[in-house]
Formats: sequence, structure tokens, C-alpha cells
Amino acid sequence: MRLIVENRFALFGLVALALLALFGVAFAIRPINPELGVTEPGTVRPDLAARVCPAPHESSEDGAESSVAAFAPRVSRDDEGVLWAVPLAEAPAEGEEDAAETEDAEEADTEDADEADETENADPSPSRDPDADDRGELLGEEQTEPGRVWNTDTGDAALPTALHAEGSLASGLDAAQTTVSDDGITEVRCAEPSIGTWFALPGAEDPDGVDLGTLTVHLSNPEVFRATVSVDIYTMEGPSFSPDSRGIHLGPGESTEFDATELIQSTGSIGVHVRTSTGRVSAALLAEHSSGHSDWVPPTRAPEEHQVVPGVPGGDGTRRLIVAAPGNDPVEVRVHVVTAEPEESEDDRDAEDTGAAGTAEDPLVLNVPPAASAWLTLESVLGGLPGTVVVEADAPVAAGVVAEEVEVDGEEVTVVETAYTAAVDPLTDPLDTTAVIPDMPEGVDVELVLGALEDDARVVATPIAADGSMGDAVRAEVAAGTTHVFGTDTDGWGVPSGADPEDGYAVRLELLEGSGPVYAARILRSGSGISVLPVRPAPVQVELPVVRDSMTGVVP
Repeated sequence: MRLIVENRFALFGLVALALLALFGVAFAIRPINPELGVTEPGTVRPDLAARVCPAPHESSEDGAESSVAAFAPRVSRDDEGVLWAVPLAEAPAEGEEDAAETEDAEEADTEDADEADETENADPSPSRDPDADDRGELLGEEQTEPGRVWNTDTGDAALPTALHAEGSLASGLDAAQTTVSDDGITEVRCAEPSIGTWFALPGAEDPDGVDLGTLTVHLSNPEVFRATVSVDIYTMEGPSFSPDSRGIHLGPGESTEFDATELIQSTGSIGVHVRTSTGRVSAALLAEHSSGHSDWVPPTRAPEEHQVVPGVPGGDGTRRLIVAAPGNDPVEVRVHVVTAEPEESEDDRDAEDTGAAGTAEDPLVLNVPPAASAWLTLESVLGGLPGTVVVEADAPVAAGVVAEEVEVDGEEVTVVETAYTAAVDPLTDPLDTTAVIPDMPEGVDVELVLGALEDDARVVATPIAADGSMGDAVRAEVAAGTTHVFGTDTDGWGVPSGADPEDGYAVRLELLEGSGPVYAARILRSGSGISVLPVRPAPVQVELPVVRDSMTGVVP
């Protein structure tokens, strides 16, 4: 001890020795895994889900019929849960919101005073209304069993419909809203809340006439937290925004509409990014073509260097690819198409031997300016056939396709309907092997368009009636590098035996073992009307991210 006190370096030596001993013990008991604090990858079955369907753009008073259908598969005999739907409220205007907050505060003070007076004379055992439901006004019936089709009529709905699912009904859930009228048909997938949603579509006042008359962004907050939303638009000249497109506030269970028409003028293409700074929202885009036809624009995948857009309809009329690049550098995009195999004649084979642009070996090239969008015509490379569009870029881009159905009378060409499709993830191993088409409307022709790129794909489509009974499964094989079309009017499925066609039915798609990835979309045709719904995977199990020892967190 005296040595330690007299030698000023002795204390430092003891501290160093203690630290060395501590690190030696830690090294001896370290895990075998060299990556400390890293979890193993795993999967989980979701037990909570929310979807929002926007209010139909045509009501029953206009002669249109609208309905929402949802389906979640049964995985095991013990599966149970609950699915219900409620209407969302309309968000108050900015001035009305401040007045409402003041009024609510005054009412709260008045209610506190009234409650104090009533406490003295209150019934000691007040009874609760047995018919009251904390979830609000329910739309349709509550469903507690998976494997059945849930649907409700929304023809008179003036507000968005929010679907909530718990337990087994939350895994593999998908929902869509279909509107059928005398002169058209539209379909919109009920979107789950997200912090960011992308769309790609034409702009307004395009010189070639492939343009919009109006564009409306439908925003809904089905959750219990407030959300703050901004809408970014990328035109051919660059970003376009206004004070009204920034900081849109939505309270819990509220919805609103934002008219973006003024922000898309004098441009042939646009990319739309709906993003939140707080909370999450479900976004839907209603585009009215300059010819007067309205359609829902499906959301596309977030920007990446590789995108695949399935379900481009065959036939005459414009087929245009829209690409948006949000980055700060110009982007070179290479595009080729994978079409259905036509019935070839000798002249066709000779033409193929000479080679043509728009193939994987000789792609079309599109240059996109920084933080802008651009478009590319596809009619010549599709040749009137259904197809799948493959986009490869040297920087992340978002992609979508617009299709115009036309009638030709001599030299006069009239646009009779429009439809949109967008990039989606493929059905692929190991988790994304199933997808759901929740509704097959009665009296409508249905086509399922499947695209395989590098490997052969095999898919089974099984129709499922509203009561859960299954019809005859149909197997489709798609050769690598081709697009295959089948549906109710060719070699596709039919209504399950014993099911009432008026009740509708769902179709579950399943990728067979050993199959390559496949991209899918569903096309509805009714008279001159056409609608395209890109089919996204609906996995029952989702992958958990690998968690590392860190002071940061990630919000999906």
C-alpha cells in the first residue's frame, strides 16, 4: 500500500491491470457468433391489418353498382379472427378545424360542469346500451372465419370505407372495390396505410392528347394517430408543388381529397409521391382523362433500378410507359417488353429473324432528367399483343403504363376508355407464393395476364365461393420470356359449383414448387369498359428484418 501511495505510476498500473482483466473475462465468455447483437432472420404471421377503399367516383344515382370485397385464406383448422368495416369521417377544412377545437374546448368545460351537477342525482347503477359499438357504424356484416369472401355494397357510400382485421383474418388479406356502370368499369385495390406511395401516369395538356382533365388525390387515415401528408409531383420539367400540397393534416379516422390538377399542367408525364412526416395514410389517385373517362391509378413500387409492369392490355390505341426519377442526376432507362406468343406466319418468322427494337437484346432507351419524369410509346414493340414491360435503369425510378382503348371510324380515332397498370413485386419463393383476387363481378369478362422473364413459371388458380367452397383449380404454365393470358372466356376458371354468381367469388393464385417468379395482373372488360388491377403477393407469413445492436430504429 505504501508503494502505491509513494509511486504515482502504481495507481495507473492497477487501473490498467483491472481493465485488462475485465476485457479478458468478456473475451472468454463471448458468443461463438462473431457478429455480436445480431438476431437470426425469421418470419411472423400478421395479426393486425387495415385497408382503405376510397368512396366510389360514381354512385348508384348515376346508375353504377359498387361493392367492396375482401378475402383472407384459411391456413389451419384453428384459425379465427375478426374483420369489420366502418366509414371514415371527412376531415374539417383548415379554418373549420380551429373553430372546431375551440368549440370542443367550450363543450368540454360545459360537460364537466353538467357532469358535476348530474353526479348528485345520478342513477347509482346506470345501464349501457347493449347495441352500442365502440368501433362506430359497421358496414356490412362482421366476419369471424377466414377462407370466406366478405363483401358489402358501397353504391351509396360518400366516404371511404376502412377495413380492419385481427387474428387470422389479417394474414394474406387483400381487398378491392369494383364499380360497374353502363359505359365503363373501374377497380381500385384497397390500400394499406403507408409512409410513402408512388404513382406514374400522364400529365395534362399533352400535345398528343394522351392527357388528363383532372387529377384528385384521395387521402385516408384509418389509424388512431394523427398524420401529416405532403404530395410531391415530378413533371417533365422537374418538381411541381404548392403550399396546399404540403403539410396536409389528417386526424385519426379522417379522410380528405386534394385537387392536384393545377400542378400537372403542360406536361406529358408525371410521377406522384404521397409521403408522410408523421403517421401513415392510405392514398388513392383518381384520374379523369381529357376524353371524360375516369379511372383509378394503381400505386406502383417505390423507385428501384429494376421494375416490371405486368398486364398491359392487347389491342389498338396508345400504350405509353411513364417513368419518374426522383434523384438529383439524369437517368438512362432501358426498356423491353415480353409479349404473348402470337400465331406466327412465315412472314412473321422472317421479320423476327431480322431483329427488332424493344427486346432484351436491343432495348429501347429513355433519358429522364433529374427529379423529373419522361414517357415512351410502346405500340410498335407490343404490336397489339398483351405484354409485360421490363424497366432497367442506372438509378432508382418509378414506372407505370397508361392504355387507351379506341374506336376507329375512317381517319377519326375516338378514345372510348382508359386503363392504368403499374409495377408490382412478383410471386416468388419462399414467402411471396400466393396472391388473392378478392372479387369476380358477375357479367364481366376476366383475363389474368401472367408474365415470366428468365424462368418457366407454373401457377394454380382456385376459385373460392362466398361460403368458402372451392371450385375446380386451373393450372397455367408460362414459358420463360413470354406473357400468358387466360380467363373466364378462354381456358380459365369458372364459378364454383353450387355458388350463386350474384354473390361473386374470389380467386387465389398459388405458385407451384420449383416455379420461377411470375408477374400478374387482372383485366376486367365490360362492353367498351376496361380496367387493370396489378396483382400483388398476399403472403401469410412476412419476413422479420435482422436486428442488430444499435441505437437507431426503423419504422416500416
